[in-house]
Amino acid sequence: MNETVLITLIAAPLVVLAVTLYWVDRIRRREALYRWSAQQGYKVLSFRRPLVTEASAFPMSASKSQHVFHVDVETPNGKRRSGWVRLGSAWLGLASKKVDTRWEAEE
Repeated sequence: MNETVLITLIAAPLVVLAVTLYWVDRIRRREALYRWSAQQGYKVLSFRRPLVTEASAFPMSASKSQHVFHVDVETPNGKRRSGWVRLGSAWLGLASKKVDTRWEAEE
């Protein structure tokens, strides 16, 4: 068999697997964030992950298993709040239901 064909037959499934795992992880992070907001009675207005160089409320305490988001939410009484949410634990990641929240100063 041609060497190029063999490399393609090996590489293509690996690329598909990597992309699939990335998308599954994205979906799980989003579901965990919306589950947290529903449990707290919040409506998520916007959310984003911090940039690599951006300071967050959890600078060195987040492991690769945890996910940090900056969120804007509406509380049950209609008030708008902004802050940082860290989902999961250092060892169990999203398998843990642990959530840490640090709200920014209210205006």
